[in-house]
Formats: sequence, structure tokens, C-alpha cells
Amino acid sequence: MGKGMLCLTLMSIFIVAIPVASADYSGEVEYSIGNSIFDIEVTSEESWTNNDASDLLCWVDENYGNNDGITSENEEESYEASAQEMAGTEGNHYLNGVAAILEEWTMDLSFEHGNCLDTKIVTISYEGKFSFNVESSDKYVLLFNTTDDAIVNNLQANYCIFQEFEVQSVIGLADESINEECVKGFRNAGEEMEIQFEVTEDEDKLIPAISFLSTIFVILLSFGIFAQKT
Repeated sequence: MGKGMLCLTLMSIFIVAIPVASADYSGEVEYSIGNSIFDIEVTSEESWTNNDASDLLCWVDENYGNNDGITSENEEESYEASAQEMAGTEGNHYLNGVAAILEEWTMDLSFEHGNCLDTKIVTISYEGKFSFNVESSDKYVLLFNTTDDAIVNNLQANYCIFQEFEVQSVIGLADESINEECVKGFRNAGEEMEIQFEVTEDEDKLIPAISFLSTIFVILLSFGIFAQKT
């Protein structure tokens, strides 16, 4: 096709080559915490329009069908099934230097079957989970290796995984915003994303400490009162 190949279909997490012509693309990916910071759940939706939509479906027809210019339901199902083959592979996320391992991955395409050149819009939804084999620590660095292709500048990434942590710094995201649980922003093509965060004090740990101090205060106060009476 002469368009170049983009590793974006799996949300810039895992590498699958698909053709991209222009910027007729937008997407949003949400990362949420599973059982711990070492288990991350992912949901995403991408929209491909105009020439990019046609290029994508013609590529699906060529690689998962009979290359007759018609993208059928069987070809769609074959492409969707290929996502499951990514399980067990390493991704572009790193936690304290350790690469993520994809545990689960599914995708669902939505488009009108027929001549791939007549396609106006394709929507792709993803769900998955990846994990890190990392030792527990008080401090963490989450890295993401971003592709050089400028199309990822239209991909918004939402990392809502910091319920029990305090974000220290963020680089590599455009129009970033930070709140108590989430870091949000758009990918920057060719720029590595880095989020540094630390474990916060657990409220359950603070309560015994406060109770201990209160007990000490009461004892000292009692000694003071006793001393005054004697």
C-alpha cells in the first residue's frame, strides 16, 4: 500500500501492524487498577474515518481474508480472534524497569461489511489486562515507549490507578491533568511517558498511631493531676 505501517491497533500497548494514511483517527484508553498496582485493566475505543477506515478494512481483507476488496464477517471475526494470540507477550509499559505481560485481550470491530474502499467509519473496542512481576516498593516509575508515528497524538490516555499512591511527576503526555486517582493526557509521538509515584500513608495505619498518642497524653495528664493532688 505504500502507506507505512502503524503499531496502534492494540492501543499502542502491543505491536500489531496496520496501515495508516492520515490523521482520520481518534481514540481513548482507560487504565484502571485490578487487585493491585501490579494488575492493570484496560478498556479503549478507537474511531477510524474516511481514508484511514478504508485502508484499515482493506488491510484486514488482505491479511485475514481473500484480498478481493470485500471485507466480510468471517474476515472480521478472524481479525478479532488474532487479539487473543497476543496473550503472554510483552508490552510497551514498564514498571520499575520490568515489562508488562499481557494476560487477557479482546477486541470488537464495528463497521458495514462490503467494499473496503467504500468504508466511512470503523470503530474498534478493546478490553484486556496486563501485569507486572515486580517486587513491592515505596516508590514506582511507570514508563511507556510511544511510537514515533504522529497519529498517536490523537490518542488520549487515562491512568486511573493511583488510589493508594501520590503522583510525584509526569512527563510525556500533552494537556495533562492530575487528580487524586487519575493522570490524563494525550500521547506525544516519539516521547517516552514517565509517571513517578509513591505509596501514601494508609489511613488504617494512622488510626493506631493516633490512638497510641492519645493514650500517652491521657497517662501524662493523669500523672500531672496526681502530682498536683500530692
